[in-house]
Amino acid sequence: MSQDHVVTRLFALDRVLCLARATGAASEGAPAVLTIPRGGSVREPRLLVFGDRDASRPGIPLFTDAHVVARYDHDADEGRLEVADVLIGPDLRAPFRPERRLRRTLQRYPGCGVAVRRWYRGLLAAARDGSVVATRGSCGADAVWAPICGSFLYSWAAAGLSLAELPRMLLVVGRITAADAGRPGTLETMGRVQVTGVRPAPARWRLAS
Repeated sequence: MSQDHVVTRLFALDRVLCLARATGAASEGAPAVLTIPRGGSVREPRLLVFGDRDASRPGIPLFTDAHVVARYDHDADEGRLEVADVLIGPDLRAPFRPERRLRRTLQRYPGCGVAVRRWYRGLLAAARDGSVVATRGSCGADAVWAPICGSFLYSWAAAGLSLAELPRMLLVVGRITAADAGRPGTLETMGRVQVTGVRPAPARWRLAS
């Protein structure tokens, strides 16, 4: 999996998945996000694993996706903007209605499914279905979450799952190691991510003079 071509696999958990705190040494496992429902229509945990280098199955395969990611503030990615499924932009500094800038990006690039930019202490993302969400990771989670946020949201929606369900879930971010010799796989957790739905700001009317 290269940075511009991302493969994701979504699993339902039918076996034990061990959770362990990350150690000081960098894990060689693949980035992964465990979603734990706390209400809503999705009632079972799901595990989204990034990359296809590991052929092991930590659960029941539900969906596999491959998509293109590009940065629209990066000259090297200019040739991929029209075909990118996920677009990542520079930091947003607009204090009012920042979601409008993301929606304009989706309008400019009709092939894009998710646009993401960093905003204050987290990330802000807009999806093709009109959803806008803000995410904020706990200490330690951002290093893994920030590069994969857009791909996670895109793959979640591509699997037929609603982004509106994510605020009712606990997201655990980390790196997963494969099961070996009958032992369960392990998710080395980096932290948690909170997802919040963003409502469109009301229009600001100006009185005629």
